[in-house]
Amino acid sequence: MFHCVILFSLKPGISLDRVRVARRALQELVETMPGVEHLVVTHNVAKDRSGFNLALFSAFENRTACDIFLRHPEYQRVWNEDLAPMVERHVMAQGSGDDD
Repeated sequence: MFHCVILFSLKPGISLDRVRVARRALQELVETMPGVEHLVVTHNVAKDRSGFNLALFSAFENRTACDIFLRHPEYQRVWNEDLAPMVERHVMAQGSGDDD
């Protein structure tokens, strides 16, 4: 299994409704994309958020499935239409837990 976490820092003044629309759009992708084992979008509740207030936690069959997901036209559409307009910055972390 391959894991990918993306933390998002939202622009000031973004409404909760816009966040909900983006969350729903991302979570709907799990039903249509091959190789996605798990995907959840949630508010970042860590004490030290460093300004990152939204998190996407995902698990894939393997790294290739993750790469396909991130390049897929449907993910790109959700990114361009729903996320990018409200995201100030984002950071990604990936790993498999394997020793390779």
